Amino acid sequence: MHPETEGGGFEPPFKHPTSVFLYGPPGAPLDWVAWAFASAAPGGYRWTDLRSRGDAEDPAGPLARGAVPAARLSLVDPRDLAPDHAAANAAITAGVPSGAPHPQLEQLSDFLRLPEPTRVFLASRSSQSASLVLVLSNGHRLLPQYTEESVRSALRVLGKHGISVLSIFPGVPSESRFIFDNVWRLSRSDPHGWQRTHLTVEKAGPLGPLPTEGELGLQDLPSVTRILNHVLEHVP
Repeated sequence: MHPETEGGGFEPPFKHPTSVFLYGPPGAPLDWVAWAFASAAPGGYRWTDLRSRGDAEDPAGPLARGAVPAARLSLVDPRDLAPDHAAANAAITAGVPSGAPHPQLEQLSDFLRLPEPTRVFLASRSSQSASLVLVLSNGHRLLPQYTEESVRSALRVLGKHGISVLSIFPGVPSESRFIFDNVWRLSRSDPHGWQRTHLTVEKAGPLGPLPTEGELGLQDLPSVTRILNHVLEHVP
């Protein structure tokens, strides 16, 4: 199934909760490709930029260009999103709830292992809340704090709450990226050469926005092409 409709727009991605790991050389196109997919999601998106004090912002990226509305944007120090193993371990030790079957205790442990800001956010969502995409830019600043099991745990909980995860990782990641349902690699992130950029789907989950493994030119995705033409044509 091709990801574009006859009218040149995406078939709505992220209809169902899934996870995407997008990586490639650092640069504005990496974030813009993520923004193109997230902004097409029917349930909307929230963008969390993982940035410590003093970290520079890419002037050609979607945040500097004002593409992400303030109501959808959170600037978070990566240390504030470290997994809360103490809360999870306390729940297991205490056996809360008392006599709970193992699957229920595991679900509770997964939830409590999430960082506190994420637990508060999930608790604020009603069961009728529309599914949405949680975008994590600069994911390389967060993943070192997580073991593979911690990543699996977080993705399980978020998926059960109807949330898809789109993690942006500038650079070369480890094999642990395949924990995610979908893995995409951008061949280059040069704002002046994006027309020659390819997106390789290394892993395609059954509910992923690009359900077929293989290589796509960004110019094969008209929706992405229109965005990049518009936002990168004046980059010095």
